Amino acid sequence: MLLLLGGLFVVVVVVALLGVQSLERPGTGISRSDAIKVAWEHTGSSAVAVNSADIRHNFQTGLNVRAHSWAWVVTFSGQWHLLCSGHTTDGSCDPTSQWVAIDYYTGEWIASEFSYPAGP
Repeated sequence: MLLLLGGLFVVVVVVALLGVQSLERPGTGISRSDAIKVAWEHTGSSAVAVNSADIRHNFQTGLNVRAHSWAWVVTFSGQWHLLCSGHTTDGSCDPTSQWVAIDYYTGEWIASEFSYPAGP
């Protein structure tokens, strides 16, 4: 009887630890390289480089989209023509960035947004 209770205690502890771990880690999802590939499809031709690709927990877009418990957030640098300030003589645009959020598990696009450069 004591052996049975001891075994049951071990099972309860292991299940509890796995539950806590799953809250802190996302488990199996799409890879970083796949997340970058999917995110790149949502940037347009003006993106020139990947600045970062991070896994975020309970990611809030700030765009009236529900929080995603796990998301890849990929940030790109580039020059998007909608952000041209008109103050350059060569007609170029200010360098800026864009983040794209991808669902960690499904690889579906969540949202994206440009980060505008600071003024002079």
